[in-house]
Amino acid sequence: MHTLSRTFAGAILAALGESDPAVAALCRRLGEPLLAASGPTFISLASLTTLFEQASSLSGDPDIGLRAFHHAHPANLGPLGYALMSSPTIGSVLTAMAEFHHLIGTGFCLFIEERVEGVRLVGVVTDPEQPPLSRVFIDAIAAITLGLLCWLVPGRAIRPLRAELSYPRPADTRAIEALYGAEIHYGAAQNALLFSHADVQLAVATHDPALHAVHSQYLAQWQRQLDSDAFSLRARRVISEYFAQGRPVTLAGVAEGLGLSQHQLSRGLESEGHGFLRLVDEVRLRDSHNLLRSSTLSFKQIAYQVGFRHQSAFNKACERWFGMGPGRYRDEGSS
Repeated sequence: MHTLSRTFAGAILAALGESDPAVAALCRRLGEPLLAASGPTFISLASLTTLFEQASSLSGDPDIGLRAFHHAHPANLGPLGYALMSSPTIGSVLTAMAEFHHLIGTGFCLFIEERVEGVRLVGVVTDPEQPPLSRVFIDAIAAITLGLLCWLVPGRAIRPLRAELSYPRPADTRAIEALYGAEIHYGAAQNALLFSHADVQLAVATHDPALHAVHSQYLAQWQRQLDSDAFSLRARRVISEYFAQGRPVTLAGVAEGLGLSQHQLSRGLESEGHGFLRLVDEVRLRDSHNLLRSSTLSFKQIAYQVGFRHQSAFNKACERWFGMGPGRYRDEGSS
């Protein structure tokens, strides 16, 4: 299930209501119960999607999600945001965003890919049964990400070399091109932004080595706390270990590895919006990406490493995850 952190969702809703009193009132009326401090830390995207679409319809502005660019701020990302703010370069910021993306939301994996022409930040949806992401949501996430990079390097208009958007080409693309430039691929298999090596090497204006050490330590501590508290994060770790060891991955086996009963694990995952089989698929996706892009293992070896008995099943999974087979996916990573 897709979720967003409460603070990140709040920033998007604030952006949607900017300069439009009617939309702002809608976001307050429907959003405030979701963003209440007494509510969950992560909010289901399904509960936000209708609000996004109503805001777009009420405003008459199909580009409304792009407004999130002007609401980008490290504080929207909690402890991760402070670590980003004190990071040395834009490249280190992108790397940290990919590494800690689960602190921003769930239901997707965020990867960094080194390309000849630049560095690609790519998001892959992990739940194939999830309805397609709305344009408003995709625009808001991409715009707020780009806005954050620009916030970190004031005076420099960072623009991607290429934007890849999974929704169809709209009738009017002027606002999108004004934000991302002319090189935009619509109907893409994944949503991604490709940045130049020059932009990736830019120094973050608020970088401070001493503060970065403190922020990174706090982030690691927060991560360890989440790892010990969150059923899904603990289960992911065990699932990945079992795959690497060639052990069968079952609900009973993972529960035993965590010192829990099957019922406790199932209920715990359900409370966090996860199903066991979908979690297994997410770990397979993440590990397959890493092995295809950063190892020389054969496809048969990788298939075995991520729990597939037959390479044909692995090939089909890659088509579903990445929109292409493993051979092409590996080749594209080295091009």
